[in-house]
Amino acid sequence: MNEPIGRQSTADQLRAARIAVAYIFFANGALAGNWVTRIPTLMDKLGLSVTALAFAFFAAPVGAILAMPFAGRVVTLVGSRRTTRVSFFLFCAAISPIAFAPNLVVLGLVIFVIGAVGAFLDVAMNAHGLVLERRYGRPILSSFHAWFSAGGLVGAGAGALAAWASLDLRVHMSIAVAVVLAGGLVLSPFLLRGGDGVEHEERRFFVKPPRQLVALGIVAFISLLAEGAAGDWSAVYINKPLHAGKAVAALGYLAFSLAMVAGRLSGDRLTMRFGPIALTRVGGLLAAGGLGTALLIGHPVAAIVGFAGMGAGLAAVVPTVFRAAGSHPEVPPGIGLASVSIIGYFGLLLGPPLIGSTARFLGLPGALGVVALIMAAIGLLASSTAPARAREQVQSLAAEE
Repeated sequence: MNEPIGRQSTADQLRAARIAVAYIFFANGALAGNWVTRIPTLMDKLGLSVTALAFAFFAAPVGAILAMPFAGRVVTLVGSRRTTRVSFFLFCAAISPIAFAPNLVVLGLVIFVIGAVGAFLDVAMNAHGLVLERRYGRPILSSFHAWFSAGGLVGAGAGALAAWASLDLRVHMSIAVAVVLAGGLVLSPFLLRGGDGVEHEERRFFVKPPRQLVALGIVAFISLLAEGAAGDWSAVYINKPLHAGKAVAALGYLAFSLAMVAGRLSGDRLTMRFGPIALTRVGGLLAAGGLGTALLIGHPVAAIVGFAGMGAGLAAVVPTVFRAAGSHPEVPPGIGLASVSIIGYFGLLLGPPLIGSTARFLGLPGALGVVALIMAAIGLLASSTAPARAREQVQSLAAEE
């Protein structure tokens, strides 16, 4: 028996929208990967020290934290589709000036703008992903985050090739932005049309987050702090304290990234099978155990395996947290996501100075050991990840069937 035309048309629209959302996530990661890999070139061009560069990078989470409350409100008032499209094009426009920054002050301002615009895109694309997930009636948000991680890997590869070819930074970033923007122009019209399906009589600009959102924010804080630690310190730890070569040291973060992509690709299926609470609890323990065991062994191979375990454990944490934040019955999805993201971004903001200052007294292995202990706390807060609205909708769909 053939499927009714109306239902088939709806299914085609959902598939097209899913491809469009996946592309937005992928493109976001790809742009970040392209410019992060050219940081050494940027440092040489502007004559920046590590300290000066750290000062400039500090502007990104500051911009994101300041923009988050506004992002949540705009998504609630305007809708996730329109906000995603506009913020995506603005994000592309904000990336290009990095390559043309003439000095540290301008670079800091550009990175601040990127952080602020990126906050709007982060909230909007996750909110739209949740809209699509509810239409599907099953978890798909983790797959979008997998595309973000995959985009980062592809972007980093493209950036490495550009560096190997000594391609001018301005030419490289212009090409990268043009390619990503062209894909967005083609696919963004397929984002799901219509309202986000959430009505709220309350129209306050700032909403005091319920207790569950605070707990979710703490989980996001820990996860983002740990992800930042892997990115900033994995190669340094394997290269310096473990005395491995730079090529071997680079494998630590590569293993972390690949494990995160694989974990996020399987995250939706694992959520359906085991539920978000069990998945978050086991993920936190796996991440903490993987890193902690590697630190105790103190060998480069163990470190690479440990960072892979850390990536696999953390993979589904942020998507699960965002799903729960965007499904809270007391606040609109955009504001729920923004509230949790604000707390989470403090992990990116405080992580580098926290680990750096701890390493002064305990050494880098000791500082990473503190990160492992902090990750173990994810399991204690795992019960906060049950998405109330999603659970109600699944029960409603089951009743209708």
